[in-house]
Amino acid sequence: MPLAGTNNVNLAGGLRDTDAATSTLQHFIPEVWGASIMDYMEKNLVFGALANDLSGMVSNGGDRIHLPKHTELTAGDTYGAGVVETLIDSNLAFAKTTDAEDQYTLDINQAIHSAIAITDIARVQSSYDVMNLYTSKLGYALAKKVDQYLAQKLFEEVAFNYADGTDDGAQAGNTIELNGTHDKTDIEAVGVANMLQAIYENDANIDDFVMVLTPQTYASLFKLSDFARYDGIGNSQGSEVPFISGFAGKLGGVEVIVSNNFMHYGAGSSTLAASSTPVGNFSAQGVDNESEKLLGFLIHKDSMHIAYARDMKARVQSDYHLPSLSTRFVADSVYGCLLTGSTTAGNKRVFALVSPAS
Repeated sequence: MPLAGTNNVNLAGGLRDTDAATSTLQHFIPEVWGASIMDYMEKNLVFGALANDLSGMVSNGGDRIHLPKHTELTAGDTYGAGVVETLIDSNLAFAKTTDAEDQYTLDINQAIHSAIAITDIARVQSSYDVMNLYTSKLGYALAKKVDQYLAQKLFEEVAFNYADGTDDGAQAGNTIELNGTHDKTDIEAVGVANMLQAIYENDANIDDFVMVLTPQTYASLFKLSDFARYDGIGNSQGSEVPFISGFAGKLGGVEVIVSNNFMHYGAGSSTLAASSTPVGNFSAQGVDNESEKLLGFLIHKDSMHIAYARDMKARVQSDYHLPSLSTRFVADSVYGCLLTGSTTAGNKRVFALVSPAS
C-alpha cells in the first residue's frame, strides 16, 4: 500500500532554551492528547469538513471502500397512448439484472504525522498549559495536510493536463466563469448568474452546493455592492452587514467558504505546490501552458468522501528518549479520499470557478 506522508518534527525546549512558550510538557497521557488533537484537527478542516466521512465502513478493518456508480434510470408511460382500461400489452420494462453497475473505489493510502520532543529541563520550568498549546499545533498540522490533499484531488478532478502531461481530470471541463475578464480574480454579478445557471442546468438545487474560494476572490465579495449591502437585497444574518462583520455567508443562496490550502502544479509544471493563487488549464485539452487562474471550487455536498483507518484519525504515541533526555511525542493519521461525479449533465459534482480563458 503506497503511503504519502510528511515529516514535521519540532524540538521544543532544550538545555539552554529560554522560550517560555515552548518550555515544557507536564504529563503525557496519549488517550487524552489524542482526543484533544482530534478536536483541534476537526475544527481546522475546511475541505475535510465538507467531505462525507465513511470511516464507519472500515471500523472493523480494511483499506478499501467500494461505492456503486449508479447510472440514471428513466421513466416511461405505463399504459402507452393514454389507454388505462387494461394492462394487457402494457409498456412495462425492467432493467436486466445482468447489467452490472460500475463502481468508485476509495483507498485508504495516505499516512501523515506531526512530532515534537520536549526536554526534561523544559518540563520543569514551564508555567504554561503546554497540553493545549501543543495539541492545537499538532491538530492544525494534521488538518492542514488533510485539507491540502483534498485540495490536490479537487484540482486534479477538474483540470486538463494537470501535471503538465496528458492527464485530464474526470470532471475536467466543468467550469463556471465568475467574471468576464481574463485573469481577473474578482467576482462579478454576471459570475453569480453563471453559477446559478450551471447549478440548475445540472438538475440540482443551490442547497446541494458550497463554494470554496481563494482568499483574494473571497475578499472581492466586499467590492460587490449588491452583495455587501444587506439593505438592498436582504441578508440571512438579519442586520449583520457583510462589509462590517467580515462574514460572507451565502452568495446567490450558495454557502461561501474561504481556504488558504489550495494546491496546484503551476504554469507548465509537474511539481505540486501549495498556493493561495493557483493556476491551471481548465478550458481545453492538449494545452501545455497551465496558466489560467483558479478562483475556487463549487462542490456538491455528495461529491467528496473521506475515510480514516480504524483508530487512526488522530493516533497519539510517546516514548522517553534517554540520549537526549526528552520525551518524544507523535500524532499521526491514516486516511483516504474519493471524489465522485462526471462531465455528464445531472452528474456534475465539482466545478472549477475561473475567469475566462485568454
